[in-house]
Amino acid sequence: MQIIELTGVSDASGDLTLTAGKNGIGYVEKIVYDWSNGDTGADIVVTNVDGAATTAIMTKADLGTADATYLPRSLGNKTTDGSAFTNVAEKIFVTGAMKIVVANGASTKTYRFLVTLTDE
Repeated sequence: MQIIELTGVSDASGDLTLTAGKNGIGYVEKIVYDWSNGDTGADIVVTNVDGAATTAIMTKADLGTADATYLPRSLGNKTTDGSAFTNVAEKIFVTGAMKIVVANGASTKTYRFLVTLTDE
């Protein structure tokens, strides 16, 4: 299990980009938003960047003003025709650096996220 911490303070326009200093390998188990003084209207986009490849993990509008735990999952694809299942959610496998972009927040707000990766 790996826990990747991403922490930072938004700029004057309320935006912030956090990128992990090291690559992670595993399945995204959960993302914890540790609210301290973030902005209720802030939006986030969570991705994993591995070279030129970017994997979408989660998008959340209006983070709110309380701690929260998210369990992002992806729909699997059928082997018969490649179409997505409608009822089977799987953990998302990543091999690169976690990246979280905060937008539409207030100026100089602190954001802290903990991303947990597991082997299965």
